[in-house]
Amino acid sequence: MTYEKIVEKVKKALEKVDASAVSGHLAVQVDIYGEGEGAFYIEVRDGKVDVQPYEYFDHDIRIRCTGEEIIAIAEGKKKILDEVAAENIEALRNVSRLGDFDLVFVGRPLKNKAAKKTKVSVPAPKKPAKTVKKEAPAKETPAKIVKPVKEKAPAKTAKATKKK
Repeated sequence: MTYEKIVEKVKKALEKVDASAVSGHLAVQVDIYGEGEGAFYIEVRDGKVDVQPYEYFDHDIRIRCTGEEIIAIAEGKKKILDEVAAENIEALRNVSRLGDFDLVFVGRPLKNKAAKKTKVSVPAPKKPAKTVKKEAPAKETPAKIVKPVKEKAPAKTAKATKKK
């Protein structure tokens, strides 16, 4: 993909985004490496997003990524904060404003295949399994007090005969 196509796709994806959640001015320079290498900027001002194919020397944030990654973020398929955390995107300068940049995409649902709602068919329930009757808890019976039994002395045996 060429540099011009990357900038065009990002611009088209962000042209109707309501960025009123971002307070003040925010400028993000995007450095593309690999296929379509080049730099462009995304500027947020007065709730509007502007994408231009130039470097922005007084930027707040500078990100470095591939063209596919920035297009996926602009189209709402990925989140910038997740990609930075996963180290797929390198963020430089005032990275504390990345949260503000992520606000540009607030309200736009992720267009991930996993996020789509699908109709799920639930099979009809089968015949109920054999139920087991619950047993009542055992009744407590008072303990019996057992008196100790006295030991009997061994029985006396016949005396041995005396020797004479």
